[in-house]
Amino acid sequence: MPLVPIRFAGKAIPMTVITPVRRWMRLPTRVILFIFQHLPLGVVQQLAFIHFARWILIRGDRLPRLDPDQPQEDWPYDIYAFTTNFNGPWDQYIDAFGRIKAVSKGLNMLWYTSAGFPGPWPMRLFKRYIHYFEVPVDLYYNAYPGATVRDIDGALKLQAPLQDFLTQTEDEMDDAEFAAHFKAFADKAAPMLGKTGSEPERSSLKHRARPREFSQ
Repeated sequence: MPLVPIRFAGKAIPMTVITPVRRWMRLPTRVILFIFQHLPLGVVQQLAFIHFARWILIRGDRLPRLDPDQPQEDWPYDIYAFTTNFNGPWDQYIDAFGRIKAVSKGLNMLWYTSAGFPGPWPMRLFKRYIHYFEVPVDLYYNAYPGATVRDIDGALKLQAPLQDFLTQTEDEMDDAEFAAHFKAFADKAAPMLGKTGSEPERSSLKHRARPREFSQ
């Protein structure tokens, strides 16, 4: 069985995709990002497998330097970075982008300005594009490695019933009365409990970004 890096142990997987944006598309890209920052993204919230997703535009003539003596680079393209954390296999995550109509429309707008973007459909071309521009992730922090988005949401909802149970049972009572309170609490808590832990084999890690090769 292939070894799984400890930084990917758990239920969440990171992905980073960096695509080129032509400089004359810089303003339209900023406008699109501004619009999405002020839209109610209810559809994305309904996709209960996304921990985090963000698009960032970096100007090609303002790339960060590691040292003051490092020459200032001036790329002909701007850099469009998409970072996300999600639950489940890579293919299912990308499938959701293309198959859910409301999501695919949003993605078509967000990536419209990226050079060579084929659109979210057909799926084969879309996956090829994402795979080509995906960057290997060397470091990833996961606050809750044994929990999915649904697990975290259930744990938050569990706090109120748990507090009610503790309040109801803080005084002395006989076994039968305690059992009745516990049974009522267990019935409420059961739908909120998730399966915690790391799977022995992560099928979602079989997909890996490969180094890109550029012709001169």
